[in-house]
Amino acid sequence: MARPEKVRLGEILVQQKLLSEEQLGLALTEQKRTGRKLGRVFVENAYVTEEQISGALAKQFDIPYINLKFYNISADIVRLLPETQARRFRALVLEDRRGALLVGMSDPTDLFAYDEIARLVKRNIELAVVNESEVLAAIDRIYRRTEDITELTRELEQDLGDTSVDFGALAVNPGLEEAPIVKLLQSVFDDATQVRASDIHIEPQEARLQIRFRIDGVLHLQTEADIKIATSLALRLKLMSDLDISEKRLPQDGRFAIRVKNQRIDVRISTMPTQYGESVVMRLLNQG
Repeated sequence: MARPEKVRLGEILVQQKLLSEEQLGLALTEQKRTGRKLGRVFVENAYVTEEQISGALAKQFDIPYINLKFYNISADIVRLLPETQARRFRALVLEDRRGALLVGMSDPTDLFAYDEIARLVKRNIELAVVNESEVLAAIDRIYRRTEDITELTRELEQDLGDTSVDFGALAVNPGLEEAPIVKLLQSVFDDATQVRASDIHIEPQEARLQIRFRIDGVLHLQTEADIKIATSLALRLKLMSDLDISEKRLPQDGRFAIRVKNQRIDVRISTMPTQYGESVVMRLLNQG
């Protein structure tokens, strides 16, 4: 499709009688004061809904409006656009139509975003309108750290081999941030925060270690790994929480704080001895 013309969202909504001139003026004043996107100001003040904005944009540009809640999204296709740009531009690559890629954008009036997406994917693009909240939810689901976590568990398994590791010594090693166990835990916290998990469960089983996330009250399996890394993970987390690493027969509770994508997360940790080793449950708090 041709590059869209530059138009103002407020004018479109006024023309389609979804917004009054007075509401537009109030929203523009608030936008200047807060720096928020104008569309968010409209929605948060209940002037219009996301669906009304998307419908108006679709009508203005004569392009489809796609409800992502009912759309079969291909993760491989979506990843043609890097996560950073997908989040920045509120955009998802939805289909490969041979001659062009179908890209869903919450704001097709953003010509800079259109040009950047076309440059990054190196293809012609066709546009559809999607709701911003649905784009962000889809990004959280698709651009996850699952592959990284699986690979890091394998790296840690190889690193440990059949030997035990002195994590007390590792705790004061200045190069620790590059250790597989630290990179694994950072990836786990990154992924848990991205999907808004409330808890992380690290649970040794008879032959495998399970890492599960509690999302909206339901536990979901994130990954499974060799049981031999279970002790190492528990020890590292106990060190981070100032717990007694020599005590493995009694439950312990502690807390620590981490930073994930410039956001402080407070973590409450509980360890529990089980038949197959120490299980760890972490509650993630203060997520913005």
